[in-house]
Amino acid sequence: MLKEAGVIVALLLLYRLGRMLGRHESARAFDNARDVLGLENRLGLDTELSLQRASLGHPSLILLLNRYYASVHFGASMVFLVLVYVRGPKLWAHIRFLFVTVTAAALIIHLLYPLAPPRMLDGYVDTIARYGPAIYDGRSAVGKMANQFAAMPSLHFGWAVLVAYGVVRALHTRWRWLIVAHPVITLAAIVITANHYWLDALVALALIGAATALQRDRSRRALATPGDGCDMDVTCRSAGSAPAQVRPGSSW
Repeated sequence: MLKEAGVIVALLLLYRLGRMLGRHESARAFDNARDVLGLENRLGLDTELSLQRASLGHPSLILLLNRYYASVHFGASMVFLVLVYVRGPKLWAHIRFLFVTVTAAALIIHLLYPLAPPRMLDGYVDTIARYGPAIYDGRSAVGKMANQFAAMPSLHFGWAVLVAYGVVRALHTRWRWLIVAHPVITLAAIVITANHYWLDALVALALIGAATALQRDRSRRALATPGDGCDMDVTCRSAGSAPAQVRPGSSW
């Protein structure tokens, strides 16, 4: 139990540490922002500004999305990880691998490719600063340690997708599909608050796909080599054994 709790704490600290680094790359960050907008323009994805302007006429919606962006991300993810560990041990190794791999890869990209978010560009409104809650000013804990040039990829969206994926995998009730609202609302929040570009979310999805493919490859190798690496995948217990499955009709 202490080991697995340590994994969750380490994941949180890794995220925080990575956000603290690379905070002074402003010139590169703004150059990269122009490149991202140029690529989105060529792909027909540069709709963040028009979407935000259409939403600004609804202050209640903006405030709701601001609070969702600021408050739900960490809380929902940590509660989910604890629940999977306690109630879904067969799923835990799989989810742990995805969270750790995606987060580590994202932090590397944050350091190598600093990116200014849309809220720092002309024409966009920083809805967090205008409507609150204030999380990026120098007085808040987040503001003092956050790397505000870590826009790509969006771990807000990436973690939300992983939470939804895990809940759908773990539960066996039709109500489990309601969790899909979490990444959908998160995606709306990160774009309308001008904290991320569409490409930030697409890169997060690509990292999840790559982590899933990597884990499947590790599982195939583990099945071919008895006793090697089976702890990394919920589907691998020993060479030649049947995949571990959650009992039909059970939760977690």
